[in-house]
Amino acid sequence: MSAPKTAELKEQYDFLYDYMAASRDPKNMKAFGSVMTEMMDAMLQKMPNEAEEMIQKLESIRWSNYLTPKEAEQIVDNMRPKAPWNRDVWNNAMQQLGISVEEQPYYNRCALWVEMNKQYSDHAETIAERIIKKPLASIPAEEIVSGIHALALDVLKDKDGVYNIRRYFGL
Repeated sequence: MSAPKTAELKEQYDFLYDYMAASRDPKNMKAFGSVMTEMMDAMLQKMPNEAEEMIQKLESIRWSNYLTPKEAEQIVDNMRPKAPWNRDVWNNAMQQLGISVEEQPYYNRCALWVEMNKQYSDHAETIAERIIKKPLASIPAEEIVSGIHALALDVLKDKDGVYNIRRYFGL
């Protein structure tokens, strides 16, 4: 398909989407949803990895703070100072402590993993030295995980409802 035709179709799609989104008529939403279902069926057949990524992005409608696994990996990989927990280490620590990793509508597991890494990366040394008054290395891992989890929840369940992890990381 030529670039001008593609651009024209994209423009038409955007117009119809905006029309449907502004409409209060459920008939328009159902028509749009029906076509999107057909598009997803075709995508699942021809491009299953891309379809999975789209479905993961749609999950955001269920959460106040949501990241896809791919987004979370990229964020954690780029943290400076380096993030302390890869996904497997973090999952194991959370399971061992019996900590739930998702709470609707506040956060999904990827948002919690990223936020805990961010809190540790940004604040763990200061908390250890200024509040606990011990070197970070001397604090038991369970205490660190539990404390960082509490800090992450303070942010992800922000009582003012202002914090948004996607906006914070520029997504």
